[in-house]
Amino acid sequence: SLSLNQREAVEYGDGPLLVVAGPGSGKTRVLTERIRHLISNEPDNFRVLALTFTNKAAKEMKKRVEDMVGDSIRGMWLGTFHSLCARILRREASYLPFDNNYVIMDSDDQMSMVKSIVKEENINDKQYRPYAIHSAISKAKNDLLMPDDMPIQTHRDRIVQRVYERYQQMLLASNALDFDDLLIWTVKLFEDFPSVKDSYSRQFEYILVDEFQDTNMVQYTLLRQLSSYHNNLFVVGDEDQSIYRWRGADYRNILRFEEDFDGAKKILLEENYRSTQLILDAATAVIDQNINRTPKDLLAARELNGQKIILHAAYDDRDEA
Repeated sequence: SLSLNQREAVEYGDGPLLVVAGPGSGKTRVLTERIRHLISNEPDNFRVLALTFTNKAAKEMKKRVEDMVGDSIRGMWLGTFHSLCARILRREASYLPFDNNYVIMDSDDQMSMVKSIVKEENINDKQYRPYAIHSAISKAKNDLLMPDDMPIQTHRDRIVQRVYERYQQMLLASNALDFDDLLIWTVKLFEDFPSVKDSYSRQFEYILVDEFQDTNMVQYTLLRQLSSYHNNLFVVGDEDQSIYRWRGADYRNILRFEEDFDGAKKILLEENYRSTQLILDAATAVIDQNINRTPKDLLAARELNGQKIILHAAYDDRDEA
């Protein structure tokens, strides 16, 4: 059975909803129950879009929903941001500077391209390491910056811009995209061809997003585009659980959501089904030091207070492990 707050989220009507789900509060269950609720009230599954980050999480979500509704899942769009964008780009390639049989370069291919450009441009690879340049290009794409949009303040910025420009030329010449391109080209497609954006935003009446604290700027922009017609965006996340800053994730999207989506409602899931109250109180005391967060009172569903916490001051990371 669902708690009152969980049920409120699952049965929420139309409009934007932010579910701030503390750790162990059953957020995946809320999300899958919400999908079941929508499918049972919505005859056309293709009008429901559910997004998450990793293939593993998407597989898990799909399995849970299938266990609940069986074949009723057929036709529903459920997967990662990257798989959604790859599908849209193949369908709409006639609007884009590449064909629909484009290849997706893996990390090794991307690195060897950057290395070859660094060599070709006579750039000192000790001073400007290809790995660091590749990371800077990826960060620029996650911030929705094409080579011409990059702010140039130092000589290093100019080097990165030069390699980035050549890198994009080489990708297009090979009819290839990297992982970041899947997202940035979809956003550009929707910006440049509003009629294409409108057809998708009309189609997806309900959009659900898991691990919303892990979205970056491109993904956030994409969600705004896709939900522009119906405005039914249901996101689940928790700033306290944001760990992908190094991959461009921006937990501040949780704060932006409340500013950018008119009439957005927020539901807190504070009941924890995993830990004892002692553990929750200790974790809260640590994380409460953060300024930009939604204050939460995590309460253990179990009565037990549990064992006292043992504090161990480790000498180094090996000792800690």
